[in-house]
Amino acid sequence: AEPAHAGQAVRQAVAAFPGWREVAVGERARLCREAARLMSERRFELAASQVLEVGKAWREADADVAEAIDCWNYYADVAERLLEWRSTRDFPGEHNAARYEALGPAAVIAPWNFPLAILSGMSAAALVCGNPVIMKPATPAQINACKLHEILLQAGFPPAVAQLLPGDGASLG
Repeated sequence: AEPAHAGQAVRQAVAAFPGWREVAVGERARLCREAARLMSERRFELAASQVLEVGKAWREADADVAEAIDCWNYYADVAERLLEWRSTRDFPGEHNAARYEALGPAAVIAPWNFPLAILSGMSAAALVCGNPVIMKPATPAQINACKLHEILLQAGFPPAVAQLLPGDGASLG
């Protein structure tokens, strides 16, 4: 991708944001769990991609994939607990409640050494909270990011909400 693609991705994420933040927390969590399920089905393929692309030892690659799967499930669980309205401190004649709200699109810039776990952790947290994500993987780990993006789309995340922007960091930064 080049700077023009980055601008287009940001515009798409900004346009998708109002609708995505209104999607129920339970539905966003369901999509995260579906991504985890799909990753589990493809666990060995995803680990093999890490061995091939970034030179991880098999055991470390498998552990990275397992951690990525855990991230999608963990953030789904946490979001369901924390993102609904919650009573705070009431005073006589008042009922007070608060909730966390999505803030807007997030750029997720992940390193090469944990190509799925770190990219998944940052992306899952943002997506389940109602923020669109533009994933910019490290140059040496773009195949792994592409596979994750494919899984997110297959899980049901809208394309403008979960975007992949591979490319050189110097030109996209």
